[in-house]
Amino acid sequence: MNIKALRVFRSIVLQGSLAAAAERMHMSQSAASRLIGLLEAELKITLFSRNRRKLVLTLEGEMFYQEVEQVLGGIDEMQQIAADIRHRTTEKFTFVTSPPLGASLAVPAISRMRRAHPGFECRIHVEGRFDIENKVARRRFSLGLISLPVTNAIVELDAEPVFQARVGVLLPRNHALAAESSIAAAQLAQEPVVTLQGNQLWRRRLDEIYASAGITPHIAIESTSTILVQQLVREGNGISLIDRACLHPVPDAELALRPLVPERWVTYGCIYPVQGRSPLADLFLKCLREHLRALARTGARNDLRILKPGTALAEMHP
Repeated sequence: MNIKALRVFRSIVLQGSLAAAAERMHMSQSAASRLIGLLEAELKITLFSRNRRKLVLTLEGEMFYQEVEQVLGGIDEMQQIAADIRHRTTEKFTFVTSPPLGASLAVPAISRMRRAHPGFECRIHVEGRFDIENKVARRRFSLGLISLPVTNAIVELDAEPVFQARVGVLLPRNHALAAESSIAAAQLAQEPVVTLQGNQLWRRRLDEIYASAGITPHIAIESTSTILVQQLVREGNGISLIDRACLHPVPDAELALRPLVPERWVTYGCIYPVQGRSPLADLFLKCLREHLRALARTGARNDLRILKPGTALAEMHP
């Protein structure tokens, strides 16, 4: 398959028109159009519907684009990978996690690593959950940090549970419920909720908690970002459910986190290829546990359970 045709296809989707894509790729519109025609003939599917000289993705084109992004993303990284191999004079640590865990846990742990082992290089990515699991399994990253268990049954990964975080209710400091030492889901029945969209893991957890209490959440605002959810709660738009691991690392005097009753805990751990972990991955785990112990000493003791190295999922408290 012609890689240049795939790049033209992606460019048309991203730029919004054949003309803009051709200009960006320094080729004529006719040459770009010819490549798309050859690609469609090879695939035996129609990628664009042509209406009033505009190219609009078909359903098949939309599905194909998602796969093309994965393929070209990998190809685009090859040059950097080759450069790393040619010039590797120090060990490199590649790490991937979600945005909230990256800010709250990965950055402090990696800062500790660099103080202990200043010579290494590091590459940090933030991705969606599926991509984290998929790319770690394909050895694109040395280590990933996610909630457990692994949800992608197709990939082969090893995992080590590191800690558990208690689910709590996030609300403005001046909210009436902030005076409570703990909060039951039933107390939230009339509260507007700020949460993630329905296809995201934290939203599914919220729906399960409300359903177990026999109530329906009053969803006021949905977002794709945990960080935005926290800001929206801070501004008084509603309450949310979250745990200490996903909170912004800087203490916030305008927000309160109160434990949910009955207790619910989320297990977090590191995932790595089945071939094993690198020494730097082991160092990261050590530094992550050190940071968690420091976090517990500053007031999160009742919200965190730090697990011993080698703990198996079956050994943990529910």
